[in-house]
Amino acid sequence: MPIFIGALIGALIQVLGTLVGKILVSLGIGYAVYSGVDASITFARDYFISSMNGLGGNAVAVAGTMKVGTCVSILTSAITTRLTINGLTSGTMKKFVMK
Repeated sequence: MPIFIGALIGALIQVLGTLVGKILVSLGIGYAVYSGVDASITFARDYFISSMNGLGGNAVAVAGTMKVGTCVSILTSAITTRLTINGLTSGTMKKFVMK
């Protein structure tokens, strides 16, 4: 008899978990997961730096004087920090959403 009760409780827990999930989804409540965020930031930074290589010598000298590389580094660091504060972990960001 105790085995039957244990199996019954286990089955009720599984059904309750899916039922709660279905109710939350039907109410429009859930989690959105954004993946590849860190890869897109790295791609944008690398694309900008590689685009700088196509400029002429004078334009590169002016960009170096204006510290454009440092500016790009500061901007990407600030974006990454803000995303980390908002919940970015291991390249994915989970966010509570309501429709």
